[in-house]
Amino acid sequence: MAASAAPHGYTLALWAATAMTSTERGGPGTADVLALLAGATLAFVALGAVAHSGAPMASDRPSVDARIWAAFHLPTAASAALAGLLLAQFCSGPLLWGLVGATTTAVYLLGVSAQFLCFAVSSHRTTKDTHP
Repeated sequence: MAASAAPHGYTLALWAATAMTSTERGGPGTADVLALLAGATLAFVALGAVAHSGAPMASDRPSVDARIWAAFHLPTAASAALAGLLLAQFCSGPLLWGLVGATTTAVYLLGVSAQFLCFAVSSHRTTKDTHP
């Protein structure tokens, strides 16, 4: 269950963003779908490179409490959906869909990172208070 939290959240975020965009602009064509995939992939790779500063991406096992935070996707999925809706007001065609893919990925990854940061700060304060 814990291992599926992040993929599940990203699926929700991307689905919500594409559903909102499709509602506003209609379904994507082939070029639009390819632009969405390219935008999402490029944003993921770029943010991963920045986050790891070129270091190998090692997998550290998070605590149970951190995994619970990883499963709370409502803020990030809703933010991604709203970003898609906003983009649909200003763009169209493959540009729109490429930006929806990139923006959804960036919003999701940055949102989840912010959740983990909040958890880490809160956890550190609790540990510091209970173990002086």
